Amino acid sequence: MVTLFRFALHPVGPTVLAGPVFWPAEDTADVLRFYREFAAAAPDELGTVVRLGTVPPLPVVPAELHWRPAVAIACCHAGPVADGERAVRALRRFRAPLLDLLGPTPYAAFQAGLDDTTPHGWHYYWKATDLTGLSDDAIAVIADHAYRARSPRSYVAMFHLGGAVARVPHDATAFAGRATVHNIVIDAAWLPGESAARAAPETAWARRFLQSLRPHRAPGVYVNFLDADDGPGRVHAAYGEQHHRRLAETKAKYDPDNTFHHNRNIPPG
Repeated sequence: MVTLFRFALHPVGPTVLAGPVFWPAEDTADVLRFYREFAAAAPDELGTVVRLGTVPPLPVVPAELHWRPAVAIACCHAGPVADGERAVRALRRFRAPLLDLLGPTPYAAFQAGLDDTTPHGWHYYWKATDLTGLSDDAIAVIADHAYRARSPRSYVAMFHLGGAVARVPHDATAFAGRATVHNIVIDAAWLPGESAARAAPETAWARRFLQSLRPHRAPGVYVNFLDADDGPGRVHAAYGEQHHRRLAETKAKYDPDNTFHHNRNIPPG
């Protein structure tokens, strides 16, 4: 049982350079090829997430772009705004973006900026994996499958790791994905009032997408991206052999009856 958490805090902002830049879906492959090099050269202060789906109908988005298929790169630079502007200059100049919402913003406001796009009560189904890299073939698969969902609320998110994450010793924490550069989560989403006819094609889309990524999948997966039908094998993959064994031994010591099992469970061992 956890009785104490100790957090290491770092000063950020309060104003940072943050926000997404959107390009039309037909530019996806070119955007991802550019992003592959851009992310690899990014400073530690710059975090990025790629989102593929439709443009959310937020008040800051022109109405004519609502629900349009698009690829977005969301950025947050944790250092001085002027440094952030230099770090994202090439990104903002790539091709002709549909919409550029990058700008100085309070860090807390940026963290809450997409809350309205994933409200409580929607139905979700997730599939995820770490990637071996962003090869041209992997990019082709992502560009081909990302916009095949029927629900305009379904989307794909791809996260860039590396940097300070990769410099933590592999055995220092339970997180095993220190060598992972990119991971991807395929999020099928639909409204509570929509029929099962919507759920079936959305979940099938997520499964097919993950299957198509098989040649480009690394062994691991982020444990918080596993869904209810991901079995023990996927939980094991999330931690890897060494970490999973240590966690099972810890579980045997502190929770031998597996009282805390309503999670992506690691049985005592």
